Amino acid sequence: MSILRKPIQLKRYGCRLMGGTAQPVIPSVNLFVKVTNSCNANCLFCSNAGSRNLSSSFNIDKLFAVIRELQDKNIFVNRLNITGGEPSVVSKRVETILEKCDEKEFQHIHVHLNTNGLLSQSQELMRHPRWNSISMSLHHYDLQSLSALYGTKISDEAFSLTGIDKQKLNISCNLIKGYIDSPAEVKNMLDFALGLDIPRIGFVSLMPINDYCKTHYVDFDAIKIDSIPHVYFIKSMSRDADCKCSNYLYNKDLKILEIYMRNNMNPAYCESSLVYDGEYLRQGFQQDNIII
Repeated sequence: MSILRKPIQLKRYGCRLMGGTAQPVIPSVNLFVKVTNSCNANCLFCSNAGSRNLSSSFNIDKLFAVIRELQDKNIFVNRLNITGGEPSVVSKRVETILEKCDEKEFQHIHVHLNTNGLLSQSQELMRHPRWNSISMSLHHYDLQSLSALYGTKISDEAFSLTGIDKQKLNISCNLIKGYIDSPAEVKNMLDFALGLDIPRIGFVSLMPINDYCKTHYVDFDAIKIDSIPHVYFIKSMSRDADCKCSNYLYNKDLKILEIYMRNNMNPAYCESSLVYDGEYLRQGFQQDNIII
């Protein structure tokens, strides 16, 4: 398949459920829109930590030319991911993109915000009514620990989430040595998420992108999530050696929390992932993999 006369890879088969056979799906892509490299946090585990590289150039017309080309070729855009850096440092840019995503014309595009959602300007953007889901980075339940991890002061009001639709929220929690690194700490995190009335949480091991990640890596298997009371296995899905994830439910005190665990992920895997940074469209996140 090609768009704008350039070849792209599509997702044509679903993940293998419980080790079974992958089934054909509608040809699709996930489109990641990297609205900035800049971030207002300074997370030690992030390759982009503390970046203040605010790009003044972002070609929105090119973004929507790509989207319309995908639609014209009957390529299903499974998810439109607004990401960064931290999107809220260029909120006006994000809002302009959302304004152009007419709800009727783009009814099949899933808008997603990946944000360090404890900072005030991030929460302001999270209140925008156009989001279908919001991914919120939350790597501990203690404000002092979070401030140390993020390299910036977290407000005491951060967990109030005032005016944010919590049913749209998904917590993304990194497994980090000295923070969330054991079954007991994972249980504390599950209880904390239940207390916030957030319906979903995902746990991910660090990728070896810098020395901090290498020395603070926690293996998924060390968590032994099946040993935590009230946690029940639901299913596992995989794309052979490229990706494997597992899903669980935490059922406690008449509340249910969905749990996602990413067992492993090949960082070079890019089938179905298109990344647009305001200038270039790439297949996957490799810097030299430019389509247009």
